[in-house]
Amino acid sequence: MVVVAVAALLVGTLTLRADARPGALPTPARPFATAVFPDLGNDASSESALVFRRIRAAGASFARFSAHWSDVAPKKPPTRADARDPGWSGYRWESVDRQVRWATQSRLKVMLTIVETPTWAADYPPKVPIGPANIDLDALADFVHAAAVRYGGNYRGLPRVRYWVAWNEPNLGRYLTPQCVDHNGAGGEVYRALVNTFADAVHAVHGENMLIAGVTAPFTAWTKNSKARWGLGPLPFMRGMLCLSRALKPTCSQRAKFDIWSHHPYTSGGPTHHAYSADDVSLGDLPEMRAVLNAAIRYKKIVSRHRPEFWVTEFSWDTNPPDREGIPRQLHGRWAAEALYRMWQSGVTVATWYGMRDGPYPAAPFQGGLYFRGSTVGRDRAKPAYRAFRFPFVAYTRGATQVFVWGRTPTSRAGGVRVEQLVGGSWRRAGIVRTNRYGVFTGMVRRAGGGVFRARFGGETTNSFSLVRPRDRFYYPFGDFHP
Repeated sequence: MVVVAVAALLVGTLTLRADARPGALPTPARPFATAVFPDLGNDASSESALVFRRIRAAGASFARFSAHWSDVAPKKPPTRADARDPGWSGYRWESVDRQVRWATQSRLKVMLTIVETPTWAADYPPKVPIGPANIDLDALADFVHAAAVRYGGNYRGLPRVRYWVAWNEPNLGRYLTPQCVDHNGAGGEVYRALVNTFADAVHAVHGENMLIAGVTAPFTAWTKNSKARWGLGPLPFMRGMLCLSRALKPTCSQRAKFDIWSHHPYTSGGPTHHAYSADDVSLGDLPEMRAVLNAAIRYKKIVSRHRPEFWVTEFSWDTNPPDREGIPRQLHGRWAAEALYRMWQSGVTVATWYGMRDGPYPAAPFQGGLYFRGSTVGRDRAKPAYRAFRFPFVAYTRGATQVFVWGRTPTSRAGGVRVEQLVGGSWRRAGIVRTNRYGVFTGMVRRAGGGVFRARFGGETTNSFSLVRPRDRFYYPFGDFHP
């Protein structure tokens, strides 16, 4: 998780063709899938399996979780042959095995993050929050090879993992040091070398494995007295790693090997909110990050068998309740749907929600789950954001009589979506909008007055969506957690 947040109340707008007519808007034929990062840690209880089933029930296609290198390999393997052997007796794969099995049994694709260097494979400065430096890349390559073989689909009945995440929030010093990128794009060698090592290892096992890089935190990080920076903003970090200047021109001949760039656009306000710093990236700034990725593709700074995609691998807001400084639950539901729309609008093809259920409050800092936490998983209660995540839908006025709508069906199934408006106390059809083959739909429908809208598909309905936009307000993404 990112641990620092600052943002300004700057609201963007959506523009459409001036001649748009009801039903006339084509939906781009690109996919838009969802994922959940449940963050279960080493939980081995049978209830954790239920969490994965609920992720699937929420309409998600992916589950993201971590293999902590330091936990799996607390001791240094005696030889490189041992390090590359997924069955070496010193490895502790049990927690990762369980989660991989639970996810695949629930028909979810796995995004497996490798992070947290063991002390034997890096230098750890004595002061927190400074993290590992001088990571042994040969040791990393051996461990990633062992993991890719173990989850390669042909090892002891374990499922295949195709999507691999190279580290977590490497622009923060707590995860990777040194942070040596300046604003003109100089530097970036540390993370680029880590990513290229990772890519070579996973692609050597399966050429069709997909490597996710970036995984960047949204904000520049400072120590509490604001005198020392221990994390870079994601934009200068990204430009440096990809050898691009602030003007998005090449600065070096090096290239990075990955298939997907991802980011964590936590936002201190609504879904069109911009981050306070020009170096930072909240929801409203995703087009700027997309532009950097496009420039890197244009200048061939990325090595991939595929055109690199743009993903969000972590995002949420805390709710009130239980967090007294979180977002009210109904507003949280609206903003969840709008956040997914803004990600899609920015070219994101997979959007990941952080947390299926709230942590125990107030002991745990993060209360952004799709479920309120009960005494057991079975007693958890869904938030309004759950329905918004499963069946997202937005509706915005366009002139006196028209409304622009966007959404995605709960199962990503293609078909016709019925859009309805509440008029005089009853729901009336405003139009039928066709999806693309991924279940995503956009369109224009007519309105009668200012009543709320909703969509229906396959017997399910969305949350109602008001045409009156709530004012943007500052909410710290993690509520009363102020590190």
